[in-house]
Amino acid sequence: MLEGAKILIVDDSPDIIMILSDFLEFNGCEVYTAACGKEALDMLGKEDIEIVILDVQLPDINGISLIDTIKVDKPTTAVVMATGYYDPNFVIDAMKKGASDFLLKPFEFDKLLLVMMRVIRERNLLVEKESMMLNLEDKKKIEHLNRELQKKIKELTTMYHISNKFNSINIFEDIYEKMMQIVGETLDVRSCGYYVSDPETDDLVLYTGHMKDGAAPDPDWKRISLPSDFNKDDRGARKHLVRDNKVYLPLVIQGEPIGFIMTESRLNGSRTPKAVENDIFFLRLIAENASTQIENRMLYESLFESILHTLRSLIIAINKRDFYTDGHCKRVTNLSLILGERVNISEYEKDVIRVVGPVHDLGKIGIPDSILLKPEKLTDDEYLIMKSHSEYGEEIVSRFEILAKEAKIIRHHHERYDGRGYPDRLAGDMIPVCSRVIAVCDAYDAMVTDRPYRKGMEADEVLTEMARCSGSQFDPAIVQAFTEIIRDGYER
Repeated sequence: MLEGAKILIVDDSPDIIMILSDFLEFNGCEVYTAACGKEALDMLGKEDIEIVILDVQLPDINGISLIDTIKVDKPTTAVVMATGYYDPNFVIDAMKKGASDFLLKPFEFDKLLLVMMRVIRERNLLVEKESMMLNLEDKKKIEHLNRELQKKIKELTTMYHISNKFNSINIFEDIYEKMMQIVGETLDVRSCGYYVSDPETDDLVLYTGHMKDGAAPDPDWKRISLPSDFNKDDRGARKHLVRDNKVYLPLVIQGEPIGFIMTESRLNGSRTPKAVENDIFFLRLIAENASTQIENRMLYESLFESILHTLRSLIIAINKRDFYTDGHCKRVTNLSLILGERVNISEYEKDVIRVVGPVHDLGKIGIPDSILLKPEKLTDDEYLIMKSHSEYGEEIVSRFEILAKEAKIIRHHHERYDGRGYPDRLAGDMIPVCSRVIAVCDAYDAMVTDRPYRKGMEADEVLTEMARCSGSQFDPAIVQAFTEIIRDGYER
């Protein structure tokens, strides 16, 4: 789709020029190069360049300033800006001056290919418009241009909605299900599905699907055979396959296909090459967005697991000093999840408790042994130092940016419902619900557990004490739910 396009690469980096030249020439483009603004203008004066890939920072001129000169002399020449870092102000300035798109270094070739395809489509419309404007008497041509422009507006709107829908996916949503919903909403097809390969039969097995009428997939639709000419060796390289009334497109992660998107039959019966090309264009855009989301989630989960491993190592260090902390944190976590379920906290809040529960006393690593391990009751001054563990815990966890919310839960798990707790004297619903849940379970486990300076209390005694403190130290609704759990026969 890029064959024959004349493209000028303007960049002062020989490596960037070489990489882009090789990629574009491989895709059939006629490539010209320039290392500065002056060379670029000289080349534009000699050759009928269609697209300029222009670096923002050049040795002799700012690339964005160069757009004006290019557009005055060559109004139909498309300009794609390239930069090593993202600055919204650059993007706005460049778009105002007529840039068609922005690319971030290092380049991802799949995205580069999509950008170049779209820019060529836009430029063709501009060339057609300029040609028609030279002959305003031809009313039919002007009407045709208007129709094409309306199609382009619709296409750009659809592209925006696709990106916006993917950006709105939260961490709890299934990306593959969401992807197929977007396919069904975007394309005029009878049905679509996301399939994974059966390693034993090499058939495609339905993971999730979408029917236009909302009906359940037919049994024979749940397992299909991939066409024989779409073999294992070229699945990763092949962009798509059209067979009969179906379109197949691999979903690729890091160069490897992990599954296949299949669409079947346009509802209006139109199977013109143009209609199929438009479907494939949007399918690629959807697959690219889905791939980015999946890769981001994989990176997030890997980073998150690495952080948890670090925090667990710190907890082990605390447990070496105070064996009570280890069993206590595990018990509080398990009981908090049960209590959270009883008071109908969200799935996200349950995940927060799973992370925070085991490390809610992490700040004790900053408490001196003379206080942390003291077998007798603490003095007022010692208790003041002990109370700082919630702030120490927040300080440690907040160093990891993705755990900022979890750090706040640790900070506030010793607040009181009446506002007399620590460290910030929050009250009522100002205290995060996860902190209120953990506070009840934390207090219960502390009271029923034997310590060197006292014997643990019986469960009934603890419930009586918690009822007395309901509305002052604890959230009354949470205490009520907790009491029901213990009365129902909860065992530590």
